[in-house]
Amino acid sequence: MMRSLIVTLLLSASLLGAFGAAADPDSTTDPQKLQAQLKSLEADIAKFQKMLDQTKGQRDDLQNQLKQNEKKIGDLMKQIQEIQDKIDAGKHKVSSLKGRQQDLQDDKVAQQKLIAQQIRAAYRIGKQEYFKVVLNQQDPNQLSRMLTYYDYFNRARADQIDRYRDTISSLEQVKQQILVQNKTLDEDRQALAGQQAALLATQRNRQKTLVALNEQIRQTGSEIDTRRKDRSRLQALLDQITQSIANLPTPTDTLPFAGERGKLPMPVVGTIANQFHAARNDGKLRWDGILIEAPAGTPVKAIHYGRVVFSDWLRGFGLLLIIDHGDGYMSLYGHNQVLYQEVGDWVTAGQTIATVGDTGGQKRPGLYFEIRHKGKPADPLRWCKAGSNRHA
Repeated sequence: MMRSLIVTLLLSASLLGAFGAAADPDSTTDPQKLQAQLKSLEADIAKFQKMLDQTKGQRDDLQNQLKQNEKKIGDLMKQIQEIQDKIDAGKHKVSSLKGRQQDLQDDKVAQQKLIAQQIRAAYRIGKQEYFKVVLNQQDPNQLSRMLTYYDYFNRARADQIDRYRDTISSLEQVKQQILVQNKTLDEDRQALAGQQAALLATQRNRQKTLVALNEQIRQTGSEIDTRRKDRSRLQALLDQITQSIANLPTPTDTLPFAGERGKLPMPVVGTIANQFHAARNDGKLRWDGILIEAPAGTPVKAIHYGRVVFSDWLRGFGLLLIIDHGDGYMSLYGHNQVLYQEVGDWVTAGQTIATVGDTGGQKRPGLYFEIRHKGKPADPLRWCKAGSNRHA
């Protein structure tokens, strides 16, 4: 344990200068400098994680395999959802085009009937030559009316034929659009099947890795030591994030996090399986947050306005997302299945940021949720309204 803490302190010290150099007061007014700071934040955190992962041993190899599998699963599930959304939109478009096609077909039938009527009328009129009919008129008023009628009839017939041609052209265009859209749908379905097959294979690999990892932990009896290292790793990460975002600007026109105590929404509806600061591992450790059990894929919502400062996999917490709310307050969301936000994104209360999963080696799906103030854990149930959440 002492060696672990020393390594963590050395890592923190080695990166302190890099994080401090990223802070620049001018960035509060310069969008380019702000963007540069956010890029620096991502790069420094990535460097920090790489240093943490540079350990040896079979267990660490298994953890790295678990990381790769779970990150790939998250990416595949996000891609599958995007393809599925595209397929749904394509189906809706085909349905709309077919409706348009039917309307045009109805117009075509109606126009054919009108043209047939006009042809019959033209045939009857055609039995008398135009000039003969005109010359036989003795009354000038009758002659004027006859000329007007002939002109109207001819123009109406020409207009009707033009509309019919337009309808035929539109029908052909809609037919081609339906063919193109159906081809796109077939391609999307093939892509979806490929991604689903890749997902299934990765899930099998992940399960094998998890079984091997749990077996090794059982044989060596190192579960408590593993959890302590995971907690130290998270604390070191939070320290580095705090140092890095010290001078990042925060909007002043939002409700302060501190004033929302007891009024914040829960991030997910489910069963609270573990209370804050409850004993774990036979009382040798304590929970720094709460675990909310919920079905895999359940949307995870941000509890308050803030900026995403971490969105990646972390040992012991799986796919983890951290939001900075200003004034030293942060909320943490762990064991997610998919992460929808990236570092630098602003989120609002109630916005979907992830989905419930079992990453990080969990046996059942659930959300690990923490609230921290200046790095220290706080009881989430004192900040959030329990709402529909049930207690185990």
